Amino acid sequence: MSLPETHELHIFGKINGHEFDMRGKGTGNPNDGYEDLDLKSTKDDLPFSPWILVQNIGYGFNQYLPYPDGAMSPFQAAMYNGSGYHVHREMEFEDGATLTGIYHYTYEGSHIKGEFQVDGTGFPADGPVMTDSLTDLDWVVTKMVYPDEKTVFSTSDQTYTTASGKGYQSTVRTNNIFAEPMAADMMQNQPMFVSRKVELKHSKNKLNFKEWQNASTKPM
Repeated sequence: MSLPETHELHIFGKINGHEFDMRGKGTGNPNDGYEDLDLKSTKDDLPFSPWILVQNIGYGFNQYLPYPDGAMSPFQAAMYNGSGYHVHREMEFEDGATLTGIYHYTYEGSHIKGEFQVDGTGFPADGPVMTDSLTDLDWVVTKMVYPDEKTVFSTSDQTYTTASGKGYQSTVRTNNIFAEPMAADMMQNQPMFVSRKVELKHSKNKLNFKEWQNASTKPM
C-alpha cells in the first residue's frame, strides 16, 4: 500500500432528524498535511449550516497528516501497511447539542474511500446551526495521546464565528481505533499537538473544502 494522493467520501446521517447525504472527491499531500474536497448533496438542500460538517469532512482524513521531521503518523502507517483504523468522534456544543461521527475507510493503492455516518441532536431551532448562521472556524489545536497500542485519543476545544460576530463553542473527543498495534517509537512520541486551519465555500447543496494541518511535539 502507498500513502494517499486522492480520496472520495460518502457522508450521511441526520441533524435534528433531518436526513442528509453527500458524495464527493478530493486530493491531498501526505508530506505537508494539505487536503481539499468537493461535496454535493444527493438529496435536497442542507437544512443546517454546512460548517457543522467541517470537523468530519476534514479532520476525518488524518491519513494526510505527517509527523515532525518527515516521519509517518500512525494514521499514515496504518494505510501504508494495509491494516487500517476506524474513528468514533463525539462533539458537545455550548447550547447542549451533541453530534456523533463514525468513520470507516477502505483503500485502493493511494486512494482512500471514506464512509462517514454523522448524527446530531439538540440544536436549537433558532440557533446558529439550524439558521445557517455559522461563517468560520478558528484555528484549532488538537492534543493526541495513546492510551494503549491500538488507540489514539484526541481532544480539542473549537470556536466558530457566527454572522452576528459572536462565538459558538464545542468540545471534540475522538477515538481512533487501529487494527494492529502501533510501532513502539510512535508510542513514545506523545503527546502530539496538531494545528488545523480550514477554508469552506458553500451553497445550500455544494461544499468546497480545504484544510492545512501540522503536527508538533510542543504545544502551539
